Amino acid sequence: MENQTQNQEIEKEMKELNEQFNEFLHTKGITAKFKLAFSNMKESTEKQREIDKKNIEAVKAKSAEENKDFIEFLHTKGLKAKMQLVVENIKKGAKEASEKTKENIQKAKSGAYAKPNIPTPYTVKPTPAYTPQSLADEFNTFLKMKGLDTKYTVVVKENDSNE
Repeated sequence: MENQTQNQEIEKEMKELNEQFNEFLHTKGITAKFKLAFSNMKESTEKQREIDKKNIEAVKAKSAEENKDFIEFLHTKGLKAKMQLVVENIKKGAKEASEKTKENIQKAKSGAYAKPNIPTPYTVKPTPAYTPQSLADEFNTFLKMKGLDTKYTVVVKENDSNE
C-alpha cells in the first residue's frame, strides 16, 4: 500500500518534470528560456516554503508543549509578574524535589536502587574460621565437581602444636 503511494508520487513528479522540460525545449529564444526556468524555480521554492512552514509550526507546537513554564514566562507582562512567576516555579520545584527525594529514599530502602555487593581491592574480607571437617568437606566437594570423588577422598587432621 505504502509502495503504491510512493510509486504514484514518483510518477506524478516525473510527469511534471517531463512537462516542464518539454515546455522548456519548445520555448524559443534564450531570454524566454531563462524566464521560464526562473518561474519554475519560483514555483518550486514556494512549494518548499509551504512545506517548511508546516514543519516549523509542528516543531513550535511540540516545543511549546515541552516548555510550558518558559512559554508562560515569555507571555507574562511586567517585571513584577515575571518575578512572581519565577518564585512560584521555584516553590513548585522545591515541593516536587522533596517528593522525588522521598520516593527515591523509599526505592532505595526497598532495594530498587540497592548497590550490588561488589568487592573492591581495598575491602578486607574477614578470614572464615576453618575446621578440619569444613576443609575436608570443601576438598571432597571439589573432587566431586572434577569427577574424582570415586577415586580420591580427602581427610584432614589437625596437628597439635607440640608435634
